[in-house]
Amino acid sequence: MDLHNLEQVPIHLGDGQQVIPIVNFNDDYQSYIERYCSPDVPGRLVMWAHSATDWPAWECHPAGPEVVIAVSGKAEMIQRFPDGERRVIIGPGQVIINPPGVPHTARIIEPFTAIYITPCPGTFHEPRT
Repeated sequence: MDLHNLEQVPIHLGDGQQVIPIVNFNDDYQSYIERYCSPDVPGRLVMWAHSATDWPAWECHPAGPEVVIAVSGKAEMIQRFPDGERRVIIGPGQVIINPPGVPHTARIIEPFTAIYITPCPGTFHEPRT
């Protein structure tokens, strides 16, 4: 039986058969994508992350929806649609889904910890102004 601390070791979910711990991840998304994802099986990254301050950028995942599961704290999640922003405050036990291709960011109300299930291929960031 393999035991890992999700806070330190994200997990790659592949084609339904693959579950691979990503040791020494160090927030290196590009290396992760090159090594574990393909156009046929993009996979998803499952990670635990803590945010003490507002996110400095918008991020967007064109390859599919991202699931955010709040573990502790509170954050205002902001999604940017063509017709305007949608905002929702989430806290422990709550879930928000960021639709594919929708830029999103977060305003941290209380230090926020969440589990993210993210389709990484094609992910991009743009400065938050």
